[in-house]
Parts: sequence; C-alpha cells; structure tokens
Amino acid sequence: MNMTMSLTSVIVILIGHWIGDYVLQTNIIAKEKSRSFKWLLIHVALYTVVISICAVTVLQPEIWFRFIAINGVLHLITDFFTSRLASKFHSNKRVYFVILGFDQMVHSITLLTSAYLLST
Repeated sequence: MNMTMSLTSVIVILIGHWIGDYVLQTNIIAKEKSRSFKWLLIHVALYTVVISICAVTVLQPEIWFRFIAINGVLHLITDFFTSRLASKFHSNKRVYFVILGFDQMVHSITLLTSAYLLST
C-alpha cells in the first residue's frame, strides 16, 4: 500500500522543526551545544518535545513513537557534527551559513523521509 503524506502533515512537521530548532534555542544553547554534550542534549530534548507534539497531530499513533525516536537520535547525530563544524567557521560568514543551510537540509530530509517511509 502506497500512502503519501498530506501537505498539511509536511507543513506541521516543518513548523515543529522550526520552533524546536530555532525559536526555543536560547543563545546559551546555540553557543554551548558545539562544545558541551550536556547543552546538545538539552537542545535535542527541547526539540524532540516540540516535534513530538506537532507530529502527534498529523501522524498515525502506530508510527508516531518510531518517528520521534528516529528523529531525536538523528537530530542529535546531525547537530553533533554540524554545530562543531559551524563553530570553527563562525568568523567566515559565507562558510558558516553554508554549513547551517546544510544542517537544515539534512534535518528536513530526515524528517520528511522518515515520516513518509513510516507511513507507507
């Protein structure tokens, strides 16, 4: 059976990502997550709570928990590398923003691919 995600689901998941990854990320989290695993875990915990609240409104209950678990772990792995790399290029804005854009692309692909694959 081939199910497709609705546009509403995509939008809700991406809004949840934006809130969890940007809106709730304080200056200290943004600065310290590249140096401290504790702050990275705090960031990922906040992110995962937000994305789980959003996802529960658009995903079927039987896939919701797997979606949250997969994306929490993948967000941690992605940010572990991209935040450290971005911090090395903070003074070179061109490279810094390319790394941030790459980070967001990876997160978006991860979120949407996992939601799609779990829904099929």
